[in-house]
Amino acid sequence: MRILLTTAATAAGYLAWQNWELTRFCVTEYQVASTKLEFPANVAVISDLHGFTYGKGNRRLLRRVQGLKPHAIFIPGDMIVSKYSGTYQTALKTLQRLVKIAPVYYSYGNHESRMRTPTKRDHPLFVRYMEDVRRAGVNVMETESREISLNGNRVTLSALELELDYYEKGRIAPMEPGYMEQRLGVGDKEQLQILLAHNPAYAKEYAAWGADASFCGHNHGGLIRIPGVGSILSPQITWFPKYDAGKFQIGGKTVIVSRGLGTHTFHIRVFNRAELVSVKFIPKGKIS
Repeated sequence: MRILLTTAATAAGYLAWQNWELTRFCVTEYQVASTKLEFPANVAVISDLHGFTYGKGNRRLLRRVQGLKPHAIFIPGDMIVSKYSGTYQTALKTLQRLVKIAPVYYSYGNHESRMRTPTKRDHPLFVRYMEDVRRAGVNVMETESREISLNGNRVTLSALELELDYYEKGRIAPMEPGYMEQRLGVGDKEQLQILLAHNPAYAKEYAAWGADASFCGHNHGGLIRIPGVGSILSPQITWFPKYDAGKFQIGGKTVIVSRGLGTHTFHIRVFNRAELVSVKFIPKGKIS
């Protein structure tokens, strides 16, 4: 009986802790230096929100974003949960407030891509959601590149929407040679080349294509993290994902993977707090 009571108390304590943990997020700061920049610039990165809210109207999240004083807000996908249409309105209301802070650039993750299929039950709701997002002033990017201003710096921002085959559960499908060039052309070598690409499994391909800085999400930090080891399992059901969270340097290029701000299906975060990512771009040689 004592063992049962202890087990029950432990389980109850764990559930209470997880419930509390899922209401918290932190701000993780990174620096990216480049000779292609003339002026420093701040960027906020919001990934995998999945319709989560932190305070009424997401006010806690919005307050922290505003406090970063970003010159742009990058969203590398999954603002929604595809099968839960209620998350669409939550995401929309958050986006409507974010555009009042700074220009917002929103690319598709697998949850947005999944809802492109006309046979999906909530496809009409998703179409309306995206129409409203654009109407709010959000810069929606599919697979394309455009020149933007980042605090006086002219930079090239690209977005890559991967086919759903690249999100297959239980495996990482190899990326076909030349895939990036076929979809986006050649990466910009003169201006700072930034890439929004949801799935970090292809970090090496993003760097080889020429992205000076890539921003990804998708892995949610690996759900459960072991201090000193890293993540155990990705939401794509792959073990010990290499690019789970953090900043990676690949051939002189930078890939930053967010742990995300929300969850879906597996509502678990162990040693893996949700995060808002803050990035300071700095002209090379001027890192503080």
